[in-house]
Amino acid sequence: MANPSVDRDILIIGGGIFGAAVAYELARHGLGNRVLVLERLQPAAGATSRAAALVTMVRDDPGQIALARQTFRTMTELEHEFGEDIGRRTVGALHVAPASHLATLQARAAGAAAHGIASRWLDKAEALARAPWLAPESFEHAVFFPDECYVEPYLFATALLRAATARGVRCSSGEVTRILADAGTVRGVELADGSTLAAGLVVNAAGAWANRLSVDLGLPLPMAPVRSQYWISEPAPIFPRDGAIVLLPAIRAYARPEVGALLFGIRERQPAVADARSLPADLAGFVFDPDDADGWANLAEGADELAPCFPALEKLGIAHYLTGPSNYTPDRQLVVGAAPKIAGLFVASGCNGSGISFAGGVGRLIGELIRGAAPFVDPQPSAPGRRGDFDPYAPDFLAACAAARAGKTSG
Repeated sequence: MANPSVDRDILIIGGGIFGAAVAYELARHGLGNRVLVLERLQPAAGATSRAAALVTMVRDDPGQIALARQTFRTMTELEHEFGEDIGRRTVGALHVAPASHLATLQARAAGAAAHGIASRWLDKAEALARAPWLAPESFEHAVFFPDECYVEPYLFATALLRAATARGVRCSSGEVTRILADAGTVRGVELADGSTLAAGLVVNAAGAWANRLSVDLGLPLPMAPVRSQYWISEPAPIFPRDGAIVLLPAIRAYARPEVGALLFGIRERQPAVADARSLPADLAGFVFDPDDADGWANLAEGADELAPCFPALEKLGIAHYLTGPSNYTPDRQLVVGAAPKIAGLFVASGCNGSGISFAGGVGRLIGELIRGAAPFVDPQPSAPGRRGDFDPYAPDFLAACAAARAGKTSG
């Protein structure tokens, strides 16, 4: 990474997927020579690299659909204009459910159609051709969204940064310990070595650590780091490499292909949640629950619901277990936009477990707000100060964030 430069007046804290997307968007509009990305470790080395990386447009919220659609446009730009391989695999998403959850699938198909997202209903044989590991008796209805995909999250984030640096953005190693503000205006940042960088615009894209930089400014962010986790099975012939992403809303589970194996996640009934102040800079070795460091207890908890849908689970070995923090909010909206009462400060966080899906849209929205352009989506639902003054570390608030993950059924 290059050394910081005094001619950079837009500082982005964090080189994860949101920080990278903001840098890319600003560079696209000719502001690259003003932007410095500060990352304390390596780009995309935190929560981004641990993401399951589904990129799905089908959502219950119209604003979030728009954010995800922009991500698809951003991915296409990276691939076509910059020749980047982000590991995109367009395999489609298959939503399956028992008869009792037909209304959920019908609502999703109708909502998608209203936004021009293609779908088609499949009979059982057609659904099983795309996901032969599913138990035929575990579902009655299936709707398929052919344009949904997954990516390699590290490749996506680093491709955004390469495209941004090609248009003037600089990246530097540096741990930000404080955002500096005076008289209601941001002034820059302080680094761990005691030095300061002046800037008139700062974007807090520090992910799970973002509250540690915002609370002291009187801006508690309405989010908390909740454990996201998934498992990867041993390879087996029942997992086609071009198999579909599968969403099982009735049991809050999802799956996708992973090099001849199956990557799958279960949203546990009582997800583990952390106080952001307890998170280390390096997530390697960090565990939310020391009593279940390897995830076996959570897998066992969800197996009673998952096994009838995925009977091979009881026979196959588990090759990998990955976990990391995702910022969840009680209202399941992002935390993206301009800070109230602090001119020049912006926040890009609160992914709700869908940071890869929303990255392109988040980058565009923050870029428009910085440039003073009309935002392409309403920024109010995700406003960073929407909860007012509160304690983001209070146990009841942390529990509300965990409950938001427990109730998630979308991609």
